[in-house]
This record gives sequence, C-alpha cells and structure tokens, in this order.
Amino acid sequence: MKNDKIIEILIIMKLNKIFISGVAMLALTSCNDYLEVDPATNAASTELVFGSEGETRTALYGIYAKICSDGLFGNNLYSAFQLNSDVDFYANGNEAAAGNQPRRFDVRSDASNVESLWNNLYSAVETANEFIYNLQNSSIYQEETEEAASEAADGSVTTIQVPKVTMLTQMMGEAKVMRAMFYHELLSYWGDVPFTMKGTYETDNFVPPITARQTISDELIADLKHAAEYMYSDKDSHIAAPERISQEAAYAMIARLALQAGGYSLNHPEGDTKSYSMTRPTNYRDYYVTARDYTKKIIDAGGHSLNKQYRDVFIDECNFVVTAGDDPIFEIPFAKANNSNWGYNQGPANGVDATDATDYSNSVWGKTDGGVRTSAFYRYSFDEKDLRRDYIDGLWYYSNQGLPTMRSSDYTIHNNKWSKLWNTNGLGKSTTSGTGINFAYIRYADVLLMFAEAENELNGPTADAQEALKVVRRRAFAAEDQGEKVDAYVAAAASKEDFLKLVLNERKWEFAGENMRWKDLVRNNMYAEKVFFTFLDYYAMTEAMAGTSSYIDMVEAYDGFPYQNKFVSSMYCIMVKNYPDPNFPNRGVYMFYIANPYDGSFKNPTGTAPAKYFDDNELDYDPVSAKTITGLSTASNTISWTTATTSWSNDDGTPKNQIVYSLYGYIRIDQGGNIVVVDNGVAQKFAINPDNAQDNINRLPAVRYLLPIPEEAIARSGNVYKNYYGY
Repeated sequence: MKNDKIIEILIIMKLNKIFISGVAMLALTSCNDYLEVDPATNAASTELVFGSEGETRTALYGIYAKICSDGLFGNNLYSAFQLNSDVDFYANGNEAAAGNQPRRFDVRSDASNVESLWNNLYSAVETANEFIYNLQNSSIYQEETEEAASEAADGSVTTIQVPKVTMLTQMMGEAKVMRAMFYHELLSYWGDVPFTMKGTYETDNFVPPITARQTISDELIADLKHAAEYMYSDKDSHIAAPERISQEAAYAMIARLALQAGGYSLNHPEGDTKSYSMTRPTNYRDYYVTARDYTKKIIDAGGHSLNKQYRDVFIDECNFVVTAGDDPIFEIPFAKANNSNWGYNQGPANGVDATDATDYSNSVWGKTDGGVRTSAFYRYSFDEKDLRRDYIDGLWYYSNQGLPTMRSSDYTIHNNKWSKLWNTNGLGKSTTSGTGINFAYIRYADVLLMFAEAENELNGPTADAQEALKVVRRRAFAAEDQGEKVDAYVAAAASKEDFLKLVLNERKWEFAGENMRWKDLVRNNMYAEKVFFTFLDYYAMTEAMAGTSSYIDMVEAYDGFPYQNKFVSSMYCIMVKNYPDPNFPNRGVYMFYIANPYDGSFKNPTGTAPAKYFDDNELDYDPVSAKTITGLSTASNTISWTTATTSWSNDDGTPKNQIVYSLYGYIRIDQGGNIVVVDNGVAQKFAINPDNAQDNINRLPAVRYLLPIPEEAIARSGNVYKNYYGY
C-alpha cells in the first residue's frame, strides 16, 4: 500500500504551506508564484527548521510538494507540454497560429501557459536550492566516511573508506535529484537557460546568467555523482522506496541527464537570433560513457526486475498499490483527493453527471477527461503478439449514462495505461481530477533501455546491450513467442544502426504517455523525420480513404504496414457485459466487443446475429442493449451490431482541419493547398518526393521544439535575457 505518512505530510504541505520559502527569483517569475510566507533569512528560523532530523524531513517534503503540483509532474508536463510525435498526439483544427499550443509547435513568448511552466520550474528550483543551502549550513549536517571491507578479484580482503550514509545525507541527495529533475525539464524545453545552484537570498542575484546547456548538465551530473554515494539503496528499509528517491533513482537521473547532454538538441549560431539546427557536443561519447556506467550500476546491484506483467504496473498504481524492487524505481507520491491528474487525463473518457440522482454503471468512478491520447496510427506499429498493445490502446469511452461509445471518427485513441476506472472500488461519483494515482517517473525498463542505447553507441550491439533489450522485450511476449519475438528479433540487428532502431522502437512501445518519445527522437536527431511522417500518415490515409493518394505507398513502405488493406475505417462492434479480460480491468462497466480492431480487410459480420456469431467463433460474450446498460425506458432495447466509420474528409473531399493543422508549427497545408514546412521560422513549400523517403528526410529542416523565454522574464531581467530561434 502507499506510504500514508508521506501522503499525509504532502497534504499538510499543500494546505498549510509550512515550508519556509525564500525571496522570489524576480528575474524569472513574479512574487505571488511563491508561497506567501517569510523567507528563512535569519539564523533563528533556519536553525528551527534545520535543527533536527524530523523538522528537516518536513522541509524536504516541501520539494516533493513541488513535484506533485499540477503545474508540473501532476499534470502539465504530461498533457499540454507532451509534444506531438508518432506516439503521443493531440489533434488541433485551428487554422491560424494560436501562440499557446506547444504540442503543435505553435507558441509565442507572451503565452501564459509557457510563462506558467517557466515560473513553476524555477519556483521549484528555488525551493530545492534553499533546502540544500540551509541543510548544508546547519549544525546537524555532516558528510563522513567509514571503514568497509573490499574483496578483490583474487579473493583478498582489504579495508577501505567509504561514504557514511545517514538519513540527513540521504535527504540531501533526494533534494539534489529533485533539483536535477526540474533542470532536466528546463533543458528539454528551453535549451540554454538561467542557471544557479544557490538560493536567491544566499546570493541576492535576481538575474542568474543564461548558461550553456552542456555546462548545466556537467554541474548537475557532478553534483549527483557525489550526492548519490551518500544515499541509501532502495533495497534498504531506511527509506520507503519507490515513493522516496533512492541511490538507484539518483544513478538513473545521472544517466538521463548524460544521454540528454550527449545527444542532439536544437542550437543557434552565436549571436544569430533567427537560424537554428540540430547539433551535438564534440565530446558526446563521454556522456554516453557516464550513462552506460551509471545504468550498469543499477543493473549489477540486482535490486530490480520486471516480474510484474506490464499492465499490472499501471493497474497497481491506479489501486494505490506500491511494490518495491519491481519496475518502478521512483514513483511520484501523489495525495488522493489533493493532486495528480494521472488516470483522469488518461484512459477512457467517462461522463458522469454528479447532479443526476441515478447511479449508472459507470457513476462510482467519477468523471474522467481522457484527453491525453496517442496517434491513431500508433496501435498499428505493435507486433500483433505484443502483450502491451491491447492494454494500451483504448477505442471507446463512456457517456454520462454508462453507455460505451466508439472513438471512431476521432484522430486519436485513448491511452489506457492509467485510468480511474481501473480502481477496484471507484473514487466516488463526484470526483474528477485529484486522483492521487502515482506516476513512476523512473522505471527499471527505462534504465535497461538507456543502458542498451549507451552501450550500443559506444561499442555496438554487444551481448550486454542485447540482453538489456531482451529483458524488456521478454515481458512483452508470451513464453511460447519469445524465441522468435525476442531472441531471433534482437539477434537480427547486427549493426549499430539497426540495433538503435530496435531500442528506440522498444521505447516507443514501452513509454507512451510518459513524455519520453519526443525527447528520445530529439536526442537521436530523428524528430523532424518522425513528425514529417506522422503528418503524412494522416494526410495520405485521408486521401486514400477518399479515393487515391500520391503518398500512401511511400508511407506504407516507411512504416512497414499495409494501411490500404489493414487500416480500420469501419469497425464492427457490439456492446457486451464485461468479462475477465486482463486488458480491460474494470469489471463493473459494460464494454465493446470489436470484431476487427486491427484489420480493415475483415469481412463485415453485421448480417450475423450476435449470439450466433459468438457461438460460431467460440467466444464467451453476452451482448446487451442500451436499455440494459442505462435502465432507462427511453433507451433502445435492441441488441445489434453497429458500424463505426472513420471519416477524415470534408464533403468536398479535402482533409479536415485536424489533419491539416495538428502539427501547425512544423508542417501544414497553406491556403493555396500546398504542403509547407517551417524552416528557421518561415513556412516554405516542400516538394515531397513520393518515390524516395530518404530524399525527403535529407531535406527536412529541424523542428523548432524549444519554447521562447517568457516576455515577463525578459522584462524582469532588464532585457539581459533574449530569445533566439526566430521568436
């Protein structure tokens, strides 16, 4: 079960604001974004908070409260700021620039949501900096060494000095990991940013200098390398892992920072505010060595496994079940009824009218939004035997009367990894967000795949890199399929390039909704390519459904999937009672049986009576009517097949706006009907070569995925800060 003490303290932190915060970093954010309490600028107040281990722990939870806020890891970073890719996708039909839609690369420096994310991240950095400074300078904090036995390869034993881990050094490490988490996001979204590892009242510097991302990464990595050695392993009972940050979590954060630093990112020529391109540091291999070495530390420690079924990792989170030693290394410990939109944004949308006295079958779970989804094409990328596919991909949602409704003509499908509906007891009819569902920010599967990527970059697909990939993939396939789908599959990728494709594909199937895909693609300089082909997936398939397409053959060859035969434009479905389907955990609501969820060439079964169809195919389903589900006399009592048809074209055959504009800031169709790509901030016609995918890829400009520094931050800096990348 979840650590109730942590949850209780987090609630107190949120409601009573007991953490003593410092003066606002005025160049970065306005004062009222900080807790409205007095700064700990005098020795008496500092000693009061940092005079004992217990009070220090209470202060530490102030940083955890920042992580849990909906402005950061509780919501925004995994909804409005989860950028579109070939996995995570948000359809948008606005035909003009909105200026506040980062998911489609359409932002301005005056966008309030961009400013809010900037403010929240720097507020969190300030909170962490203050804690670190005050603990470091308290009378109770010490870093010491102690003797330990060391056994050499020849069996001889010597005595060495090692860091002495205490609860105070552990808490120092936790604070430093969380600070690194905040800066990791700043680096991801802004590149070079203002950087300081000191609290504002420590320095009186309200305008920290813009610092190169490589320098920031170097300092954070060095800081964590030291701090991690003074932290407890998550195998140690001293900490409530995985809801507290452990040494393994610190190692994983080092690796994540190193891969980010060693990979590609968007950069501009010195002094040039308009141009940009994708580059990587000349010493990038050094970062991959760090990533490889620190992920290997976690693997060699042997404290984690992937014993749970993939789906059970997330179903357990939805039921507040916390398990140490499995996939989650660090789960952000949200508080029920207080924070976390996990399971509200994800999973099937669930319409509940809390003012309606009738309790429909779906009422007890409360309303959900279900707006964080995946591309309509994502589900076709899975191997048909991949056990993750049918759990992740959600094709229906619920009306406020509990009626399952097909997500047929939409441009996206639900990501069913998390949902309030998976909670066994339901969270209550009147509930909405504030689910308290944890999110595994660091997973062992991520560690294994980071190791495989780094080792491959350094030495090619070695046996160790192959085994790390296999461990993740074994969980995704039944035992009888692993010879072909795991061993032979991995062995076939003999080159460095081919093995990297396997690793990135595995990350694609493993981490939907976890705000990793676009970062993985940026790091490997593949973002422009994937965004381009995601646009073409939608555009070419829309043309093909309406008649013919010049690009569908190229798209099929690139994706390796015969969309013209297999894309499901007409789903044949019927409402049924739920049954023990491991891929749809909620036994209390009705669901759909879909005859052809992945095969558009399937023969139409609607002429066959449902009972006979199920009997002929030896399927254990019990079809029901709408009246059976709602209990309303006005509902239909007919049990029959329905056909859900996808249509992405207007009446005149042109693609609908969601096809044209969902990737507005990089690729779209202009008023003249031309496909345009944004190059250095300017939309230019792009002549697509339908016969040569690589030719198109070679000519693509970089995606301007970085955000502008908010106008307010620039003004408060006295114009010391300025924007690049054409903003």
